[in-house]
Amino acid sequence: MATVKLFGNLRSQSDSSVLEVQGNTVREVLELLGTTQPHLPKAIMAGDGLQPYVQVMVNGRNIELADGLETAVTETDQIAVFPPIAGG
Repeated sequence: MATVKLFGNLRSQSDSSVLEVQGNTVREVLELLGTTQPHLPKAIMAGDGLQPYVQVMVNGRNIELADGLETAVTETDQIAVFPPIAGG
């Protein structure tokens, strides 16, 4: 199972900041999060894509530099999900 690490306010919408989820692509993993963490998909996904400004990394590499949500994952991969962050 891939390890999903949640950051920022996404942690408060989950039972844990680190979750183990099976899936062959980032999309599958994020969709399967909803089976145990029902509030997360709405916070991360918007229709067929990501919510604006949500960043997803697989092993430290932004999925936008790979195949987006169709980026393949294996059981040893770490997926980091960052919500929109603003500051001043």
